[in-house]
Amino acid sequence: MTDPKQPSKDFKHRYDTAKQWRDIIRPSIEEVFMFCAPDRASEFKGISPNHHIEEAETYHSLPEELAMDLAGDLVNYYTPAESIWTEFVVTAPVEEDFADVVEEMVTEREEAIFDLITSSNYNDIAPQWGFEAATHGTPGLWVDQAHLTQPIYFETVPPCELLIVPGHLGYLDRFREQTVYADTLPTILNGLDADLSDPALVQLMKRPGSTATLCWGFWLDWSDPGRPMWKREIVVNGKQVAKPVTIGDMAGSCPLHVGRFDPRPGRPWGRGPGIKTLRDMRTLDKVDEVVMTNLDDALQSTIIYPDDGFIDFSEGIEYGTAYPAHRGFTRDQIYEFPKGGKLDYGFYSEERFEERLRSGFYQDGPRQRGDTPPTATQWVDERRRIQKRLGKPSSPLWTEMIGPIIQRIEFLAMEQGAIESQITVDERVISIQPVSPLMKAQRQDDVLLSRSNLDMAFSVFQDQTASIVDGVATFKKVVRASGDKLTVIRDQEQPVAPPTSEPPE
Repeated sequence: MTDPKQPSKDFKHRYDTAKQWRDIIRPSIEEVFMFCAPDRASEFKGISPNHHIEEAETYHSLPEELAMDLAGDLVNYYTPAESIWTEFVVTAPVEEDFADVVEEMVTEREEAIFDLITSSNYNDIAPQWGFEAATHGTPGLWVDQAHLTQPIYFETVPPCELLIVPGHLGYLDRFREQTVYADTLPTILNGLDADLSDPALVQLMKRPGSTATLCWGFWLDWSDPGRPMWKREIVVNGKQVAKPVTIGDMAGSCPLHVGRFDPRPGRPWGRGPGIKTLRDMRTLDKVDEVVMTNLDDALQSTIIYPDDGFIDFSEGIEYGTAYPAHRGFTRDQIYEFPKGGKLDYGFYSEERFEERLRSGFYQDGPRQRGDTPPTATQWVDERRRIQKRLGKPSSPLWTEMIGPIIQRIEFLAMEQGAIESQITVDERVISIQPVSPLMKAQRQDDVLLSRSNLDMAFSVFQDQTASIVDGVATFKKVVRASGDKLTVIRDQEQPVAPPTSEPPE
């Protein structure tokens, strides 16, 4: 007879597969942390208040610095704190008469969602997901709200708690397995119809300081292909406490979000710069280790002194040790065999590998390498090249995590009543979706192209340009495409005030 407290078959199969995938990537993640976050190298073994954290022994701190710099670049690129990054684009045609009204309603929605994010703890924890992306390449974020009156809460999900597996059409089935204090379970699972009546669990919750393993499972139900729905199941200490339930559609109902840096086909985990540069980090660390070891050896003295016995070199020579020799021993009796093949020590120069690491972490420019500083144009062009090179492999972070997070905030805002569930104009529902930085960059390219064409038109047609190009309509589109929220275009029917020579009062 089947135990009713056992997880469902869907949960168990997906969880077991996700666990196998993580077991494959785990050694690489631990090694990346050894170089980029030495205090996290033993994270998979568990952390508790009485857990002794030991930093991995490495000889170079550059990988950690580069990972932190890249984390800041990713956060500033996708979610800059100083500007609104919760922008939407209208995906359905809108009549010209309603364009301004729709734009105003979309802007109000963007500002309301951004205000909710600003009042949350997101800006405090944003560098954490950036660091996960910069190292192993698979950041996870938990986005939820304890109560409608409480601010939205963001929490980074480390790889030791995250399990993922590719689902239908590439959407990830996802699990979060965390260790919590048992007496906090009623608070954590409040309002989720969780059954905590199991006698063993009740005794555990009564015992002060005891812990339990809480596992959340989320996957998409494709029964209706036109509207896939998220399902959730909750397991504590291997026993089901909340049955599989449908929590909502794809946009915004799931609290666990996972992004991937440069994912590979058919594999759930991303391939971050930390994993890509593991070979260079190993070599650089080994070079520093050899240098430090030779420095230690150079500071030690090795001597041989006369003795009645026989000297024995069969075990080799240890630096800092005195060896007895026969009284008739002379230095002419020592023959040193030549060392192995010639080595190009310049190949193993520290600077060479530092440059390769900087390139691997997208921190190789713009930099002043010579005495002559680059011009402003060269500086901007080089920085733009770096951003383009970074934008391609990191774009899934937006598609899989940042964009859905905006939809999650929108979902929670609708539950609060802070925004309307839909944007409606003239009894028509206006479809919108978040705008990615890549789309914004394309818009900036369009603006530059438009400017180039206008300059060429003026250089050819001079004063006749106005009869060929609709300047006001063109400038409206340029301002809109650039994302400028401040410039106001005067209505053509609005009279222009005549210039006056009188000084202002």
